[in-house]
Amino acid sequence: MNILLADKTDTSKSGDSRNGAGKTSFVRLFRYLLGGRLDDSLKSPEMSAFAFWAALGIDGTSGTTRVERPISPQTKVRVDGKEGSLDDWKKEVAEFFQLPADTVRPTVGQLVGQLIRDYFLDPLKTFAVESSWESGARIGYFLGFSPEILSKGGQISALEKNRKALKKAISDGALGSVSLNEAELRARLAQSRQRRSRLERDLSGFRVDDQYSDHQAEADRLTHAIRDLNDEGVTLEQRKRDLELAMEEERPAESGVETANQLRSMYAEIGVVLPDAVTRRFDEVSDFHSSVVRNRRIYLEAERASVVARLNAIARERTDLDQSRSEVMNLLNDSMALETFRSAEKELMELDSMIADLERQLELVQSVSDTGLHLRSIMTEAESSLRAEMAERESSLEEAISLFQELGQEIYDDRSVSLLVEATSKGVLKVVPKIDGDASAGILGVKTFLLDLVCVVTAIKHGRAPRVLVHDSLLFDSMDDRQVASCLNIGARLADEIGFQYIVTMNSDRLAAAEAEGFDRREYVIAPVLTDLGEVGGLFGFRFD
Repeated sequence: MNILLADKTDTSKSGDSRNGAGKTSFVRLFRYLLGGRLDDSLKSPEMSAFAFWAALGIDGTSGTTRVERPISPQTKVRVDGKEGSLDDWKKEVAEFFQLPADTVRPTVGQLVGQLIRDYFLDPLKTFAVESSWESGARIGYFLGFSPEILSKGGQISALEKNRKALKKAISDGALGSVSLNEAELRARLAQSRQRRSRLERDLSGFRVDDQYSDHQAEADRLTHAIRDLNDEGVTLEQRKRDLELAMEEERPAESGVETANQLRSMYAEIGVVLPDAVTRRFDEVSDFHSSVVRNRRIYLEAERASVVARLNAIARERTDLDQSRSEVMNLLNDSMALETFRSAEKELMELDSMIADLERQLELVQSVSDTGLHLRSIMTEAESSLRAEMAERESSLEEAISLFQELGQEIYDDRSVSLLVEATSKGVLKVVPKIDGDASAGILGVKTFLLDLVCVVTAIKHGRAPRVLVHDSLLFDSMDDRQVASCLNIGARLADEIGFQYIVTMNSDRLAAAEAEGFDRREYVIAPVLTDLGEVGGLFGFRFD
């Protein structure tokens, strides 16, 4: 155990403070030296010209490696005097954790972030926006799980985000007017394709006729002419029927002798004798009437013959006109006007655009559906693989769970302490440190301490972590003095038993309080001891904004 202490001096005044002595800056610089980003608190003009270094016992031997990294530029690292790139140095740091080169999660930064902590608001996270699956992957790696299996939770998370984003974009209209009803889209697409095929087929069977409008006008003229002939024919047929009826009614009169005899007989019946003069006069009238009837019939027959002749002429003329119209109509049926053709072409292009849009919409909707199906398949597979991994590592996992409980009961003898590890339905390793009454900040700090300690001890046993754990004084700020003492005793003991360096930053009054509760500080405090003595007492030897 190494304790970096911030102490008061004999000349300290009430306005002096150890909060700016450099305890947290030391932790952040350590992370920076192991490939982390430069914290905003260290991005000061006064610091830009400096470089920081550490002597690391990397391979477990007595030898050390000097690692130096300047504040600027941040992309350069010097290892044992040889300058190289930050990316190359990160690859070397990854070897401290035996992290495979193709591992996406956890990253080297996430692993370093748990072993060298400066974030304490959530025991499961090393920075505020870390997702639950990333936290599970990092802790799972320390506990011995396969990074390949742990990373499936990330695939599921990415698929879920993409699917939700796509559905939201469709619902919000960001991708245009898209219906999420796949069956409806299929029906509309089939209908549009059918219309396009029919139009394309019609266009392929036609030729463009520049005189189409002239032919159309000629067809209209012939149709009008035929209709006029039909109307005239109807009138003539009626005239013909009238003439034939008149001819039937115009009968020749009976002969004069027969008429005279009929008259005598009629008058005799009534007792009157018809005079000869009357009979003779009647014969004359009868002959005149017969002459008139004959002339009338001759006229009617002539009229009928004229009507029949005209009807025959109409029939011949109508046949000729109908033949001409048929020829023109065949031209019209086999061709189309240029403007009609262009209009049809425009409609075909619009249908092509509509079909392409419907195909795009259907592809989007199918993507959402297929992603959902694929997602369920991956989730089932990921959960199954994770459960199999847990069963395979049951013994090692039980050791970690038991260690958490034992250490927790050493700190709290009046609370139930447990570490829950489970595989969720989304293939994410879920780790939940539990302590009864865990709503307080002090208990939250104890959970963080226990989880970090269990992770580093287990990871060292699996060869997955360098032998170091760093806790800033912020971790202990909310704990009771008794819990601080217990945590420090546990950390010191396990550091000796397991063989790792446990570095703690702390204010002198907090350390004194822990000593009063049973912590033996022995020789754990290292030089230099930071103080609140103005410019020279802090880590950097000067104060900066």
